[in-house]
Amino acid sequence: MKSFDHFELYDFLEDESFRSWVFGRASSSTAEWWDRFPVVYPQKAFLMIQARETLLAMQEDAFAPAPEEIQRNIQDIMRATEPALQRQSPSLSYGQIAWMAAASVVLVMLAWFGWTNYQNKPVSIYRELVAAATLPMKEVINAGSKTQLVVLADGSSVLLQPNSRISYPKEFNRQNRREVYLVGEAFFEVAKNPHKPFFVYADNLITKVLGTSFTVCAYDKKAVNVTVKTGKVSVFTRSDKERVEKQESRQLIGLVLTPNQRVLFNRDEGRLLRSLVESPTLLDMPIQQAMFEFSGTPINQVFASLENAYGVEIVFDADVMKNCYLTASLDDEPLFEKLNMICRTLDAQYEEMDGKILITSKGCQ
Repeated sequence: MKSFDHFELYDFLEDESFRSWVFGRASSSTAEWWDRFPVVYPQKAFLMIQARETLLAMQEDAFAPAPEEIQRNIQDIMRATEPALQRQSPSLSYGQIAWMAAASVVLVMLAWFGWTNYQNKPVSIYRELVAAATLPMKEVINAGSKTQLVVLADGSSVLLQPNSRISYPKEFNRQNRREVYLVGEAFFEVAKNPHKPFFVYADNLITKVLGTSFTVCAYDKKAVNVTVKTGKVSVFTRSDKERVEKQESRQLIGLVLTPNQRVLFNRDEGRLLRSLVESPTLLDMPIQQAMFEFSGTPINQVFASLENAYGVEIVFDADVMKNCYLTASLDDEPLFEKLNMICRTLDAQYEEMDGKILITSKGCQ
């Protein structure tokens, strides 16, 4: 077994096993070893975290490290991070020794703080969830620069984005639910099966669907988000007190998202925030071509057309706006431009709140 007692930053950066672990290419036994490293060598925990962050900062592709680039930068890194002890006089006073001993305690504390934060990140959570799965799992890692198609046994398809990985059972036959585990980003088109809900576990977020299309994004950042393209999904956290009830229910309960809505999960604050996507798109409807030609059309019908076309709820006071009519052609504009035009025409305002459009108006004469 290699001794790490004398490892410095340079040694971590040069170690092939360590780099494989950082970039997610290590075997399960190697990954387990490096996961436990701070426990075995607490005095090296801070250097280990520093080396990991340095490697990740060097690379744009976390699953495809470039050793030659690392080699070119190691010397610069070492010059910038050379331990102060190497520049000190061999003769140190008692006060200096005491100060450095105290500083080393602080470094160890900082190392443990950093390691605890790391263990809560998506990759670590992903490994824990996959390890606890009851069915044999297959893993796909997209280490390339293009989207990779993954077809599941139930006929569902996944477009796995670069720098992402997914684990899923080879078969879904032995359980009453379909469960997959993701780190990174993927677009799902789930085959409908009300009797076997489909679950995506990404970071601390759980997405439950019966059959629809949506995107889950859970990279190594503070926030995780789910965006719905068609159908509905239910989103909740692993720490939700009603998590078991929401998982077992035959219905989608909790925070339910509809097309053109998304939810943002802030890992630090532990809360879910629902909103509309930045640019809502039309649903795939055969009658959408001639939907936005209005000639003296009552405003409630205008809003109903927009709701049906985009799957977005529009809230307004029907009594206040009962005398409002619209004559306009709005075929080519995005949703928010349509709303801007309508509100300018009717001297109204709109705002987006909790995944809905709220219209305020003084009415029309």
